[in-house]
Amino acid sequence: NEGIWRCLKMLDTYGVKGTFFTPSYVLEHYPEAAAAIHKAGHEIAYHGILHEPERYNSREDESAKMEQAESVIERITGRRPAGHRAPHSTLHPEAFSLMRERGYLYSSNLRDCDYAYLHEAEAGESPLVELPTDVVLDDFTYYYYSCAIEPGHRIAFTNREYINMLREEFDGVAAEGDKIMVLKFHPALIGRPGRIKRLGDFIGYMQQQGAWITTCEAVARYVLAHTEGGHPQ
Repeated sequence: NEGIWRCLKMLDTYGVKGTFFTPSYVLEHYPEAAAAIHKAGHEIAYHGILHEPERYNSREDESAKMEQAESVIERITGRRPAGHRAPHSTLHPEAFSLMRERGYLYSSNLRDCDYAYLHEAEAGESPLVELPTDVVLDDFTYYYYSCAIEPGHRIAFTNREYINMLREEFDGVAAEGDKIMVLKFHPALIGRPGRIKRLGDFIGYMQQQGAWITTCEAVARYVLAHTEGGHPQ
């Protein structure tokens, strides 16, 4: 849809690189958009195949699913994905073990705090960074509307209300000084003309305040480079 192209144009206008957690089915069926995302220097990360929230499949089946999706991303980007976000935030019981086994750098799945950290690891295991987010920072929470699910409808927030909320969250995080803010956007929602204009204004505001806005992979690598005893310094 038009939303992805509006998002790419806005990010380019502000010189910002982002992370696109994208199901491999979408990448395969919209090759022009997938190629444009990669060519613009954005990160493409794991998000399942069909956005399927599978929690009770076997470890072997989950690993095979990850392999299939990773192979699609590798064909587009030339390398395997560094980051993992489970579809519907439905983590498989073996998710973190599989991430380490399959060479992931970071997870962005949990909602437990506002700072990055390392998952506990056994001796010899590779470090795995967690970049938490929150439903408060997800445009789906404010803009999604459907008559096909219960409850029968949701009231969409105005663009002004939504961006003002994000700005208040940013100001609070910035005041604390040692936190991250992992924003979650869906191009089909945020990519409306008025919404993307508001989001661009907000990005400009954050830049004026000195925020470092970058990909999840860049943040995870920074965390690893500045971590001692499991806690970022």
